[in-house]
Amino acid sequence: MEITFYVLAGTDVGERLHTACRIISKAFQQKHIIYVHARDKAEAEQLDELLWTFRAESFIPHHLVGDGPTPPPAVRIGWQQIPAEARDVLINLSADAPEPPNRFRRIIEIVGGDEPMREAARNHWRQYKQQGYPVTSHNL
Repeated sequence: MEITFYVLAGTDVGERLHTACRIISKAFQQKHIIYVHARDKAEAEQLDELLWTFRAESFIPHHLVGDGPTPPPAVRIGWQQIPAEARDVLINLSADAPEPPNRFRRIIEIVGGDEPMREAARNHWRQYKQQGYPVTSHNL
């Protein structure tokens, strides 16, 4: 299991979502199944729209949890309960750390935004470390 924090220099929420799109694109190209856990419905919908437009040369099949086809595409975005079948890559944008974290092969936390968002990320870091998981960070 791998847990990585990507720490953004700025506090712009838009930068955080653009970073999420770049990470989603890379993970999708590597054939991963990705679940993005947003803070709320508005953020999930904003990311959904951004994925349609952030790169004109590529298409990433995705949908909001509860919408779209069955079986679902490789990228799903939600904000409530994490679906039980989500097990590969979790991109966590929410204030809550996933429980149990070891159900995922990889967890990605994108740290940016206001101080409450940064404090939530610090709590996630401590939580993962206390549970014995290796955690790395990259400053962007």
